[in-house]
Amino acid sequence: MENFWVVTLFNLELPGDSLEELKARTLEDFEAVGIEEYSLSEAEVDEILGMRSYSGGDLPQEVLDEVDEIVLGRANHFRFYFDNEENASSFKQYAQTNLLCESQLEKALNEDWNAEWRRHYSPIKIDDKLEIVPSWQQDYQSSSEHKLFIYPGMGFGTGSHETTFLCLKLFTKYCLQHPIENVLDFGSGSGILGLAALKFNDELKVDFFDIDPEANKNCYQNAEINHLQDKKFRLLLPEYRSYLLPQYQVVFANILENVLLLEKEALASYTAPNGFLIVSGLLNHQAPTIIEEYQKQGLKVVESISKGDWSAIIFKKDL
Repeated sequence: MENFWVVTLFNLELPGDSLEELKARTLEDFEAVGIEEYSLSEAEVDEILGMRSYSGGDLPQEVLDEVDEIVLGRANHFRFYFDNEENASSFKQYAQTNLLCESQLEKALNEDWNAEWRRHYSPIKIDDKLEIVPSWQQDYQSSSEHKLFIYPGMGFGTGSHETTFLCLKLFTKYCLQHPIENVLDFGSGSGILGLAALKFNDELKVDFFDIDPEANKNCYQNAEINHLQDKKFRLLLPEYRSYLLPQYQVVFANILENVLLLEKEALASYTAPNGFLIVSGLLNHQAPTIIEEYQKQGLKVVESISKGDWSAIIFKKDL
């Protein structure tokens, strides 16, 4: 890709479920290759910090609190990345017609693409057991037991989004203390969830299932980065759904609420007796509905946790 195009939407105010629908439509209908959300530009951050100078380590908590207070309640800006000018122009026109916000279309060079993506990713510490690290930071020294390197291709999960973080938090808290032989990553994207499981036990059998061939490409790329490409995993698209195993001891489903509701019977059936199902992709107000519907499938809630506007739930199926 020699060039790419960026459509920026400024001060976009949408409720969470409408925002997620917009993101999904942008990826599917307009073929966006990435989405970035931010509240403050670098210039605004510099203005907040003023003449204060910090070198090494973390910013003082009072400075973080000051930034949070400024960000709280303000509308966010979004950058949508395209590798096709026609798609970018069509999306900008759609935004101008249907969304109450300012928009801007820019053309950039490929080297800017790489620099732009890398600037926004840093290691994400899940807990003392696992840390997610951008693939270009191979020398990063982590205090966690395991490092999982992820390349943020095509906007798939990298651990920076709350839902991915929550899924991994629940996995390391509950699943590692039980014997696991197989895992299903349903709606796998970058493969971050299934690959994290392989990091703890490279003898696992893991099935990655996604509707997007590009997701499977990114997943395999991340497997190679972590030297897991020769392990026992399969990358499956919908036409090969019948190849999924009857049941798995751990099932991940970090997808949107409507898909979780549509697939509730299947996901419950894929979960083995005494196995775990971890679901996310949920706004906080959507969690009670998912809990109610999945309990009807014979699953029991182990814990529901939240981060920001997002929730994740871990269920267990009784023997």
